[in-house]
Amino acid sequence: MARCIAHLSDLHFGAEDPSVVAALAADLALNPPDLLAVSGDLTQQARHREFIAAMTFLRTIPVPMLAVPGNHDMTPYDVIERFTDPYGRWRRHVGPETEPVFIDEEIAVVGLNTARRGGLYLNWARGRVSRSRLARAEAKLTALPEGRFRIVVAHHPFVAPALAPAARLVGNAAPALEAFARHGVGLVLTGHLHLGDIRPVGERGMLLVQAATATSVRLRGTPNAYNRITVQDGQARVTTRVWDGTAWQDAPAPVTAS
Repeated sequence: MARCIAHLSDLHFGAEDPSVVAALAADLALNPPDLLAVSGDLTQQARHREFIAAMTFLRTIPVPMLAVPGNHDMTPYDVIERFTDPYGRWRRHVGPETEPVFIDEEIAVVGLNTARRGGLYLNWARGRVSRSRLARAEAKLTALPEGRFRIVVAHHPFVAPALAPAARLVGNAAPALEAFARHGVGLVLTGHLHLGDIRPVGERGMLLVQAATATSVRLRGTPNAYNRITVQDGQARVTTRVWDGTAWQDAPAPVTAS
């Protein structure tokens, strides 16, 4: 049986466009997916009111949700909290896990947290797949039941999009992709750059899908958008839904990969 996944990213509540939020809620309600996959940055500055607003919106769609944090989902103001309890606000408002798993009879989705609380550099927005996080993801992938289409959801991109070929990638992108391929992952969903991109990689055609910002005013030369993904018979078909200022429309040329 086919499964439909709505892939949203970079909601940035605190810098959201209310008209886009309302229209997106209506679009998702009109044709509800089987799963919401949210690849980070639910908030702009990790304020409690931003998390509350983001979750109020997401809970209007009465379907299961899998979400991972982005770099904006840790407080930029309270440095002590950022280093001692970086995901306390996430756990309070979103859920107990930063790397959740969703499994049904058709799909198996593994969350991977690529956000970092800090580092020896000024730009703390950088992401990284640490050895421990990759080991956890591999253990989860190993434990998945057979016969499910395997998907990984993370915030930071593993390849540079066509519109930003010099973009910084998540740290340890190459070994992570190699691990995903070994475990038969068919689809990797990310965001962060606010630029949509869809491309197959590797011999088996693992599909790397980046999403633009779904609801924020922080556009980077492209409109608000999200991805609708249909998984059926071991194949994933990705259609990007684009906000044209008055309605959500399908972008041309959906991409299919097995």
